[in-house]
Amino acid sequence: MVSLAWWQFFNLLAPSKPAIESAITVGASPYSYTAQSNGHVVVTGGTVSAISLTRVSAHATGFTAGFIPVGNKDVVTVTYTVAPTMTFIPT
Repeated sequence: MVSLAWWQFFNLLAPSKPAIESAITVGASPYSYTAQSNGHVVVTGGTVSAISLTRVSAHATGFTAGFIPVGNKDVVTVTYTVAPTMTFIPT
């Protein structure tokens, strides 16, 4: 998995301006975020016990933090006891 710091570093090397990231306001656990466009969801910090990614034809689980590629209408569900920081980075 690529950390947010590495993503930002490599984006600075890109010939075009990086996309503007936006903070995700995390609600009550389990919290589900539905992507409105292609991009990445970054989950850091907090005390996360599970993250799942649901796509039209697939479902992934087994991770608790990271840089998650998402497509339009993908749903990232985070279960936690202490809220993590979540950020959406469009592509």
